[in-house]
Amino acid sequence: MKRVVFVLITVLLMLSGCADSGGGGAVQLDGPILEGINHDGELEFNGAIVNTGETAVKSVVVVIILKDEGDRVIEAISTSVPPMDSSDGVILPMESAFFTVSVSNVDPTKIFSRDVEIFYDEVVDEGRGNG
Repeated sequence: MKRVVFVLITVLLMLSGCADSGGGGAVQLDGPILEGINHDGELEFNGAIVNTGETAVKSVVVVIILKDEGDRVIEAISTSVPPMDSSDGVILPMESAFFTVSVSNVDPTKIFSRDVEIFYDEVVDEGRGNG
């Protein structure tokens, strides 16, 4: 039990400082990513993103990269982040959205570090100025 608590605290500290892959883009983590074991025995990551930019975004994907002690990639897992309150698939400025991703073939004791990258597309309003 102590090991699980230690691992969880370590993960929270490591992942809370991660940002998007665009180097200052509009979509960022909205707090730490929580790590645990789900009811199927899989390693599971739960978190949220927030659109801090001035334009809407779509096609948000979060990638979690798990590395061993030698900084070698053990696993890279990704998930699409669905908008919470949008039927058109966009996340508006200052809106958040939650994600969950799990992986079954990784021994949690072999994970030394975790990186997070966030990819997204900005929504371009092509109809402006036409009317």
